[in-house]
Amino acid sequence: MTAQPPTDRDAWPVMDATAFRAVVRKWITANWSTGITVREWWRRLADAGLTVPTWSSALGGISATTSIQQVIEDELGRIVTVAPPLGGVGVHLVGPVLRQFGAGLQRDRHLRSIVDGTSNWCLLIDEPDGLDDAGSVASLGTRDGAGWAIDAVKMSTDADLADRGLLLVRTTPGSTGRDGLSCFLLALDQPTISVQRLSSGSSVVVCHGATADAHDLVGDAGNGWQVAQTVFAHQQTSLAGRIRRGLVDVPSGEKAGNLERTTGDVLTRTLPRRMTGIERRRS
Repeated sequence: MTAQPPTDRDAWPVMDATAFRAVVRKWITANWSTGITVREWWRRLADAGLTVPTWSSALGGISATTSIQQVIEDELGRIVTVAPPLGGVGVHLVGPVLRQFGAGLQRDRHLRSIVDGTSNWCLLIDEPDGLDDAGSVASLGTRDGAGWAIDAVKMSTDADLADRGLLLVRTTPGSTGRDGLSCFLLALDQPTISVQRLSSGSSVVVCHGATADAHDLVGDAGNGWQVAQTVFAHQQTSLAGRIRRGLVDVPSGEKAGNLERTTGDVLTRTLPRRMTGIERRRS
């Protein structure tokens, strides 16, 4: 008899792919419905640890291998479902930064909303001068009491739909190159921050006296280059954006994802367009 899906993330049979496939198939049968909202579906996936299975159970996963992650995707795609919220930079770029450098409070505040898809993140690293080297950063973070004042101009993708950004600025006066940089978890819903979407699809994000609290600093002041290197490394290996058969992607975040839609509505509106595109490519 196949084991029942566990109620504890530590109890998934991650060491036995065959047993895991049978159990996760039962879990999907019990939890997937076209009548629930995207928010509720993503909450169920997050609670079970199936959104980020390779993460530790303490951080929202089930301590599984990438082969087990593939089993999950295969089983979700087998019956055609809304995909876990893996698009964008939250899970694939900000998540690894918080796992490696984030303090306990930062992990508690941000990882859950990344995993359950209720937050949407952007990268605020590149600047309008077009230079690829993060050492050319001219944007500034200045100590202001217990927090920081941010004056920055950044180029980003989909910042108009994001509620937070991973920001790289120069915080050591007189520093040059890759020294004196720091990373912050910046809230974008501030009147001192403007976001202008360009015809190219990118956005210009301008911060004039925006604020970041002390607990928004990732790691220590001055270690921003190390944090940025983690982002760059995961950009090279990220699986975000790849086509996964039978899975329909929805953008994460309240603004971008319209999370109160039912999963059935998402499938109804998305699958006909996808099939039309496939037929066009075949013709």
